[in-house]
Amino acid sequence: MSFSEKVAAYLIKNKEIKNDDQQEILVFGAQVFFGLLSGIVITLLVGYLIKVHVQVFYMLLVSIFIRKTAGGAHSEDPFHCLLITVFVYNLLAYIAIKTNFLIQDYMGLIILFTFFYGAIVVYLKAPVESPQKPLSDQQKKILRSLSFLVVLSLLLFQSISYFYNGNQLNNYAISLIVIWQYLMLTSSGDRLMLFLDKYLNIIIPKRR
Repeated sequence: MSFSEKVAAYLIKNKEIKNDDQQEILVFGAQVFFGLLSGIVITLLVGYLIKVHVQVFYMLLVSIFIRKTAGGAHSEDPFHCLLITVFVYNLLAYIAIKTNFLIQDYMGLIILFTFFYGAIVVYLKAPVESPQKPLSDQQKKILRSLSFLVVLSLLLFQSISYFYNGNQLNNYAISLIVIWQYLMLTSSGDRLMLFLDKYLNIIIPKRR
């Protein structure tokens, strides 16, 4: 039994929850919460070890707002999701650090590209539903509006940083992860996640 399942079992017993549906919701909620928390901690820890944790922190912060409003492609396995998250965030942060000197004169264009790319993808695709959690029409409408609000807020945040911060490294790292997150809303993102799942299934034995 995983830690999240133990916590859920404790709460079910402590609160004397008898309803099966409520028990399933509590177990699912605990798995999502602890999965998210462990993913953040491990991703930041790896970032700290390779000295990209500052960029990774901003990237994670921005991604939370995008994923919670627009959704996106998911891995079939929580462990795969953790590995992909740790790898992608730290790789993009590392790329940002190593190539930052190349884009200093073009950061304004990168911010505009990020904004228009995000706006177009959100308009065409958001919100992306999870098969396990279908959305009502009202929920879709609200999440779609919130997704556009996130796109506009990112433009505002990045623009302020661009005009008042000489070093554009964090801005650059944010743009890279935003592009990745909006890619996850598309069919290309779905295919990429399926490919990564198949690859990880080959190199990592199934856990029992």
